[in-house]
Amino acid sequence: MLMLRLSSGLLVIATVGLGVAKLSTATMAQLTYATPGPEAQLQAPSTTQREAAPHTVQIFLATEADVLIEDSEGKRIGMDFKSRKFFSEIPEARAIANENSTTFVLPFDNSGKLYRIQVSGKSASHTDADLSMAGPGFVVGFRGLALTSGQVLTMSIGSTGSQLSFTANQDGPIPQLFLTLQSGRGKPSYRFDLTSSFLETGKTITVNLDVEKGRLYFKSDDIKRASFGVKMRRTNPGGTREMFTHQAISFGKTNSYAMDFGRWDGKSEMCFYEWCEVCDLKPCTKLGNEANVK
Repeated sequence: MLMLRLSSGLLVIATVGLGVAKLSTATMAQLTYATPGPEAQLQAPSTTQREAAPHTVQIFLATEADVLIEDSEGKRIGMDFKSRKFFSEIPEARAIANENSTTFVLPFDNSGKLYRIQVSGKSASHTDADLSMAGPGFVVGFRGLALTSGQVLTMSIGSTGSQLSFTANQDGPIPQLFLTLQSGRGKPSYRFDLTSSFLETGKTITVNLDVEKGRLYFKSDDIKRASFGVKMRRTNPGGTREMFTHQAISFGKTNSYAMDFGRWDGKSEMCFYEWCEVCDLKPCTKLGNEANVK
């Protein structure tokens, strides 16, 4: 069972399976990088823990908040915000309550289907929180969630770490979405950060990562024109790092883009497409690298 020691306000979903014990040094370093705060560290699971829960998902919330988790079959565990009742409908799932934190342990779903997560603060004052999901070779999640009592934030995370979505509960900028992934032995590992200038209430932003094709897909269903910002860090097998950054991505007719990072040369501009079923047939739009490239 993968455990994380975290700063206050961080929600972590740690997917545990046979592949966790095989994480490389590079992957472990990435997991630490993706977790905010210098005090964030990984704690290796004990032998007893690994034997007790070889195929589980662990969800940990280290702040005062209510959480409702729903699996791909619609079964829930956590606090229902309408009835104010605690549900435990997922077989073999359990909640472990501690002072100022709660841990949820659920069976692991390796299908890639989504976990739907709702979070609401317990304080009337504004609290910033970060939500992360960690699994074999990846960490994904959200930074800068604004938690307030009576306000419910809704998001989803794919069980294999390749998809994120966030639905706005008010007009304005969104939290930062991030994905960190190791693509395999002898291959580069990646870190992506995505921001957007505006999302209307009830609208959703979605990010999909396809490492095999070398594409990062991101879009929103808001009809108003949005401007996206993307930052990518690539760590090569030898340890060298390359950075690409571009703000104000808004050249398409809709808020839907594909970033062709698999063919990037490590220094110069990046090729972007409009995200659609025939994106490969559309012309490439080259956007410059705004990172400090040496």
